[in-house]
Amino acid sequence: MTRSHFPAQYFQLLSSKRRLAFSVVGERNSPDVLLCLPGLLETRATFDPLLKAAESLHGLRVIGLDLCGRGDSDPMTDDKGYAMSVYLDDVLNFLRKEVMHGDTVTPRVHLLGTSMGGILGMYVSSDKHLGIHSLTLNDIGLSLKWLSIYGLYDGMKKAGRMPDPHELAQQLHVSIGAVLAVQSPAHFDLPYRKDWTGMQFGHLLNHFKGLVRLVHGSDSGVCLPEQVKEMRKVLANIEVLEVADAKHPAPFNAAVCSFVLQGLGVSKAQTHTRTHMHLSSHMHATAQLQETAQPNEASHETGVNHQPPASVSLSEHQPSTQQHPSPARWWHKVIRRLSAKEK
Repeated sequence: MTRSHFPAQYFQLLSSKRRLAFSVVGERNSPDVLLCLPGLLETRATFDPLLKAAESLHGLRVIGLDLCGRGDSDPMTDDKGYAMSVYLDDVLNFLRKEVMHGDTVTPRVHLLGTSMGGILGMYVSSDKHLGIHSLTLNDIGLSLKWLSIYGLYDGMKKAGRMPDPHELAQQLHVSIGAVLAVQSPAHFDLPYRKDWTGMQFGHLLNHFKGLVRLVHGSDSGVCLPEQVKEMRKVLANIEVLEVADAKHPAPFNAAVCSFVLQGLGVSKAQTHTRTHMHLSSHMHATAQLQETAQPNEASHETGVNHQPPASVSLSEHQPSTQQHPSPARWWHKVIRRLSAKEK
């Protein structure tokens, strides 16, 4: 699904003539706001199931955002100039003017990012002046392996071949300029650390005081088991949801939506899904509890969950929406190799 069922609202960027489209449920003056950032060539339609699940909740506003050239947001001038720095600047402007509007009180802001949206979420969360309350990552770790790009391409193929850019743009409801831009190494123009394995982002969260949660697919080629292990080691209080049989990214089914919404600590949030929760601690042996998860009031008040890290494993039989490639310095090499394989 690439077209949202929720009506588009528009935010006018002050620095340009462009508008950003977004979907929203909940009251404008809600004390908690969840801003959802889509993947590389995704639209806000990705988050429709989550917005639907949040419609009946009180005290929570949920927003799904279209980045420029995606969905109903305006393209860049001449459909050129797409880059991570542009997306980050747009998101920060949207946050400060539309989310942290301060009509009555400044809300607690939570971020949810799928793949590239999760990377953007880490950059936003690194700004301590914004006071982001929590960050949920969908199938992206603290690093992006160069070899993970191959897994991303598998989900884009149709009948064993890569679609041409125009076909892909029409299929995904994005501009042709956005499709062409993400194929360039210059697209990722934000500062990052790297080593021989890939791009590193963990340092962005070194001083982040909020709660971090991870949703990942058991069959993902992007958020690999070693990355999940790394996150558990670095982020002692992280909560992890593994969706069995899901690839990249994890789909927003009922169980995933429940996990995301409960993690916000909104008092009215209720769950309708029984889950197996495996609570583990570095200081104690792993204990297994079958329970219906309830909102964490401590995290609602402080933004930090002091319970041991949680891991939830759920079976997923629905087809997942495939994510599209994140940029890397090896991008053109990957394209050439894939093209050679198809020949």
